Amino acid sequence: MVVLAWVFVGSLVGWIERRTEFPTIDSILPLGAVLPAILLWSMQGLDDLASRALSTLRPLLDLRDDEIEVVRADLRRTPPAWAWVALVVGVSAGIGSVVGGPSGWGIMPTSSAATWAVAVVMSTSASVVVFGFLAHAIHQLRLVDRLHRRHVVVDLFRLEPLYAFATLTARTGITLIAVSALGFLSLTLALGETLALSAADFLSAAFLMVVSFASFILPLLSLHDRIVAEKDRRMAEANGTLALALAELHRRIGVGEVDAAAKLNDTVAAASSAVQVVARVSTWPWRQETLRAFLGAVLLPIALWVTFELLRRVLPD
Repeated sequence: MVVLAWVFVGSLVGWIERRTEFPTIDSILPLGAVLPAILLWSMQGLDDLASRALSTLRPLLDLRDDEIEVVRADLRRTPPAWAWVALVVGVSAGIGSVVGGPSGWGIMPTSSAATWAVAVVMSTSASVVVFGFLAHAIHQLRLVDRLHRRHVVVDLFRLEPLYAFATLTARTGITLIAVSALGFLSLTLALGETLALSAADFLSAAFLMVVSFASFILPLLSLHDRIVAEKDRRMAEANGTLALALAELHRRIGVGEVDAAAKLNDTVAAASSAVQVVARVSTWPWRQETLRAFLGAVLLPIALWVTFELLRRVLPD
């Protein structure tokens, strides 16, 4: 309903000023209303994913059941101070986008104050939702990092539950990239050659790209370090066992106990196999398909944008 109301109000202003003929709807209006709605819907989906990831990780957490429920609720909230920061930054970025590139919002030198007001409200509301999403995501991912750093019991041979939050961090980054790419593509198709991006738009896009990468990797680094430490400990144990087995084998051979030495071969082989098993354990807390999906989501919009720009420069108008 909010989306429809917003499109109607914006269209009404356009009809009054005769920028569009009734009942034509300016294509930028649905875009400005739908993209924030998609982001809010994505936020809800990420909250649900975070709750499921917490349940998956639960067997390896040194927390009581009541503490787990506190964490679950915290994963879904945005601290008030962070929300206020998102509001201020979002309003500033929204106003900067319109003032820095008015033609990109369909504003001409003869446009009325009502047209400016519609553009500013649309821009600031979208920016507030974007930065509100960022504030929520950063709080959520900091909480994930805290869980990994303080409360996870690392078992080198039970790593699957530790991958639970990698899906959340990757999908958070993918959401940011996808919404940004969808917004840019939609504006390009709607405005064509009249699209004019301001400095605020470029800064916001660059910031979102950095946050996308950081949202995937940073919350998992502490868990990676803990897996590395556990792997080093297990490797030291395995190498120690292998060294003892080899020393005993050499001793038996040295004193002429050939038959006893032959029986130790299985022990040495088992100890050597244990070393190889530990050495093959990956210390990165994500599945390979998760990493491939994230990198594909990052590289695809860049490749499409480069292709679009090359075609635009090469092909005649």
